[in-house]
Amino acid sequence: MLLGAGMAVRVWNRTAVTARPLAADGATVATRPQDAVEGADVVLTMLSDGGAVEEVMAGGALAAMDDAAVWLQMSTVGLEATERLPRLAGERGVGLVDAPVLGTRGPAEKGQLLVLASGPPQCRERCDEVFDAVAARTMWLGPAGEGNRLKLVVNAWLLGLVGALAETIALARAVGADPERFLEAIDGGPVGVPYARLKGRAMIDGDFPTSFPLRLAGKDLGLVREAAAAAGQPLPVADALAAQVERAVAAGHGDEDLAAIVRA
Repeated sequence: MLLGAGMAVRVWNRTAVTARPLAADGATVATRPQDAVEGADVVLTMLSDGGAVEEVMAGGALAAMDDAAVWLQMSTVGLEATERLPRLAGERGVGLVDAPVLGTRGPAEKGQLLVLASGPPQCRERCDEVFDAVAARTMWLGPAGEGNRLKLVVNAWLLGLVGALAETIALARAVGADPERFLEAIDGGPVGVPYARLKGRAMIDGDFPTSFPLRLAGKDLGLVREAAAAAGQPLPVADALAAQVERAVAAGHGDEDLAAIVRA
């Protein structure tokens, strides 16, 4: 999407083979993160967790950034890392915008993500150019960190929905009801959401092409539970769901789509 918007893009990935195909689309593939960020106006990080982001940036990328560059941190990292990363940026003297996204592979490929942005107002104009290329909508939420806070809340709802959906389909089969009829019954009504039909269809068919891997859904659920524990907020539904995710991952479904939780 960034290339399609006419931006000059340099990319680096911890798994080099993943980045190489982007060269055919016009991106410059860097061999080191320092080479990717040097001279860039905006440095975008989207890695699997906070530890990975901190390792890459503190390991040389942050030092190689231009003083006037903006660090656009778009990974879902949880509250602990959300507090550490702005301190790293402040020590280096660059602005950090915390901007995790909502949406999976399909919306990302179509530039239809939702960005939950938070950070210094003076960084907004440069970031909006990037957001306009990858997202259908951007919500600006306030100081850096508000984006990841809201992302955890949304993830709690989304993962709870998928877990309840899997359990409902399992119940339908157990009592001899047609799960197809369940999806039909809720479709278009106040209790029906398009996401339920999308993931419910995958669960019924037993076909789980990966839009978002179950193992990463488990990581995000862990961040939700960590934040809740730190705030003293019990989350019994999330706790039960975590056990189901662990069971499905242990059974070998971690790299399948999160709908594979129905296997548990």
